[in-house]
Amino acid sequence: MNFINNFFIYRILVPKPLRTLIWKSFLKKKILSFYSNTNDIEIKKIKRFLLNNKTEIFPYEFIFNYDFNKIKVNYDKLKKLNYVDFNTNKKLFFKKSWSRKRIQKAFNQLLIEQDNDSPHRYLTKNFNVDKDSVVADIGCAEANFSLEIIDKVKHIYLFESNSNWLKPLNATFEKYKNKITIINKKLSNFESEKTIDGKKFFKNKNINFLKIDVDGAEEEVLSGLSDFIKNSEQIKIAFCTYHKQNDFKLYSKFFKENGFKVENSKGYTVFYWDKNLKAPYLRRGLIRVKKSINS
Repeated sequence: MNFINNFFIYRILVPKPLRTLIWKSFLKKKILSFYSNTNDIEIKKIKRFLLNNKTEIFPYEFIFNYDFNKIKVNYDKLKKLNYVDFNTNKKLFFKKSWSRKRIQKAFNQLLIEQDNDSPHRYLTKNFNVDKDSVVADIGCAEANFSLEIIDKVKHIYLFESNSNWLKPLNATFEKYKNKITIINKKLSNFESEKTIDGKKFFKNKNINFLKIDVDGAEEEVLSGLSDFIKNSEQIKIAFCTYHKQNDFKLYSKFFKENGFKVENSKGYTVFYWDKNLKAPYLRRGLIRVKKSINS
């Protein structure tokens, strides 16, 4: 099936929505077959879901608590941007080019991702930010995570390489200008017009919480932050591990070898957007890693 997904003529003749439907149906059969004899409680829960539903990135019943059709998209005439009301007295702005329906679906997905039962949930009761937190939101996009925590922390550095997010980000955090710094470059291990050297930038910033969600560019980010992370005495990192096949194993090992306590988020994802997804098919959404001078 991976061969078919990458087959040029197939991709030309079969519309993307239909290709996705076929791929998801294929994955459903493969997952149920691969785990047919499993005794793992978490995976049994996914099997029950798949027996009654189509394949979803988050194969859990809680996703049905969300309906994108109920999300109201508003328009700010002054800023000429669409936004969604986010918690109390906060507005989350989106790209100018996005349609209202796309914004509805995107915001709905953000809500699902940060549900308390989601494998993609960054924070927990025991893994959180506070008034002394200096945060680096790496791969922030629309920055829903940072908007959620902005009132609780000391400062946030927003890293987003896509310049189309600059205007929405400035609109979203307009009243928090003293608490945010926007960096419109990729975090890497060298300085250029489009990249920023993480080692140099992070020096003396007192950053003690990282959220890293960079669509598969985790290796490049870590190449610029490796020394900073290794030398940190007290830090927390929410690190996404679902983009590539071996990310969970690879980065769990890296952090453990450098003195971190590592825990995974509960549950699994079926990241069907990766057309090279193969057995064992299920991936941990993220790991929460922590190092403390008191531990």
